[in-house]
Amino acid sequence: MNKKNPKIENQDDIEKYIELMQQQVEKEIEVVFANRLKVMLQNIALLFEKYQQSSVYATWTEFNKYNRLNKEFLRIAQMLNGDYRKVIKAIQTSQKNIYIKRYYMSLYLYEMASQKPMEFDVPSPEVIKSAIEQPIDQIKLKPTLEKHRNETIKKIRINITQGVMSGEGYSKIAKTLRQDIGMTKTQSLRVARTETGRAMSQAGIDSAKVAENNGLEMKKKWFATKDTRTRHTHRHLDGKSLGLNDNFHSSGCIGQAPKLFVGINSAKENINCRCKLLYYIDEDELPTVMRVRNDENKTEVIPFMTYTEWEKQKTKG
Repeated sequence: MNKKNPKIENQDDIEKYIELMQQQVEKEIEVVFANRLKVMLQNIALLFEKYQQSSVYATWTEFNKYNRLNKEFLRIAQMLNGDYRKVIKAIQTSQKNIYIKRYYMSLYLYEMASQKPMEFDVPSPEVIKSAIEQPIDQIKLKPTLEKHRNETIKKIRINITQGVMSGEGYSKIAKTLRQDIGMTKTQSLRVARTETGRAMSQAGIDSAKVAENNGLEMKKKWFATKDTRTRHTHRHLDGKSLGLNDNFHSSGCIGQAPKLFVGINSAKENINCRCKLLYYIDEDELPTVMRVRNDENKTEVIPFMTYTEWEKQKTKG
């Protein structure tokens, strides 16, 4: 699909377009951490080149002289602070863009399908911000990434210190740094995927409500990804249809769409969720076939079935 001039004929086309947008912010995050790792490795290598001695104790003494190691830790912390600000900004920008695109693309489909002009107010920046803002304080975007940043800085400090004290040398410390940065990159990518996915879900609900306000009787149906990675708590939701304003229930949480669950277990319900909703007016609009991955990890089209039916077919015999 051409991202600049997308061909939007159904909700699946919208999903594919949003996927491209999500991939773009993920690439931005990967670049941020790749650059940071490169600079950190260069700085640590320079320290070893200048101050490594024949004995472990002498090396440790040289690294600590004039507060050299602590100064390096301070530089690392400052660099990671800047990196996480870039990550937060990239995710927030992507959330906003994804919300707007999903909102307008969905309304376009409803207008084309109903042949009725959709009357609605253009979402203001304040409305968009409110729509994509995580409602639960403990897992909001900034606090979550700040926690990841602090944990990473602490881990790097401990690992470098222990490495120098035990005489592991540059190569082993470099390997540990790659692991630490790799872990924080993975965490940030997971946050980005969850938060942009939540913006997409919210825009789907909001645009469907606009269609309903314009006289269309909207309904929604839950679709779970048909593979073994789908979480058990969402398998029972697959194929379930509800009225637009009704809530899905899972693990003591409620939510109007995937990644919008609220409740004590909401983080477990929302993070890395790959489920989606199909919005429809008439049952005849629902798909009769679906695309899944077979045992050879190749994509194939099969008659539509729920996750439970799919699982039984895969495990029978």
